[in-house]
Amino acid sequence: MKAIIIQNISNSYKVVDENGEVHICTARGKFKKNEIIPIVGDRVEIENNTVVTIDHRVNYIKRPRISNVTQIVFVVSTKNPKPDLLLLDKQLSFAENLGVKVVIVFNKCDLQDSKELENIYENIRIQSNSYGSKKWCRYRYSKEIFKG
Repeated sequence: MKAIIIQNISNSYKVVDENGEVHICTARGKFKKNEIIPIVGDRVEIENNTVVTIDHRVNYIKRPRISNVTQIVFVVSTKNPKPDLLLLDKQLSFAENLGVKVVIVFNKCDLQDSKELENIYENIRIQSNSYGSKKWCRYRYSKEIFKG
């Protein structure tokens, strides 16, 4: 049965199968012997609560250790703390190198206007959204932002 690893604790893997059911699995010994470590995001084949195969990884991030990432959402404060745009640019560059879709969410826009920041990143064709602190709390799990 096909599944995706959603959590890893020690040598146990929480996976969600194609029917939406959650299973706690272990990995076959051959993975450890071949120095292959199943990680969060891996698409796997499971049998009897054991991970038997791992599909090809589209991409891989070392820290945090995840694979098959399709989108990264960066939440950046416009004030308190001041945004670190150099760090954001480095992360955007890394995401572009991986071929991952990027969304920037500017938070605390009720404290300081984010239009200038939005224009900078929209000029290089990066989707951005702005929310005030209270509005962000209501929309932080918005399906619009998290569509892949």
